[in-house]
Amino acid sequence: MKLFVCLFLFLLPILFYGFKKRELPYSIVISKADLIVDGTISKVSKNEYEFEISQFVKGKSGSKIKVLIWKEWLCDPRIKELKSGQRLILFLEKTSYGNFAPINDSTGEIYIDNDSFINIFLPKEFTNPKVLKEGIAMFLQTYKVYGDLNDRLLQNIHIQSNKSIFEIYKMKEDNKVFKFLVGNDVHYSQVKFNLIPQFIN
Repeated sequence: MKLFVCLFLFLLPILFYGFKKRELPYSIVISKADLIVDGTISKVSKNEYEFEISQFVKGKSGSKIKVLIWKEWLCDPRIKELKSGQRLILFLEKTSYGNFAPINDSTGEIYIDNDSFINIFLPKEFTNPKVLKEGIAMFLQTYKVYGDLNDRLLQNIHIQSNKSIFEIYKMKEDNKVFKFLVGNDVHYSQVKFNLIPQFIN
């Protein structure tokens, strides 16, 4: 029996090798989102929850929406149980059924307790909801993303600014989340930032 247990413990890492969640940069998640909202869960059912929006960061909808519950798996567990009254910031795509789904599962669902984030795996720059929402708004005002955002390899995606390098530098000094989205977040070499102002008609 001891031999079996030792063999199992030895093989366990090998069995799960390669089962890693594919992370999407938040700059891409923000660009893909139809809605980015702050609010609370008002009701949870089997496959979805009702969400009451207190603030729109991107997009518009009714004040109450239905959000699909994504399926947990080994490399992407839920941080906390979904329940009424839980505050979340959501990055959502509209489905063909008229409800919404979090982008990249747990990436699109950020839990908030006492005005702070509880997910230890979030970027350290995401200090609190206010700074996060301001940084997202700054990013949306400054950049436009072109290319196929559903491409798994993020090839041929270009992020283009409408502000000068000097304006962007100042904005980076003003908000840690914006600085992260412009610099540290894009670690995929295929994603190209064009920092020269390009005013699009």
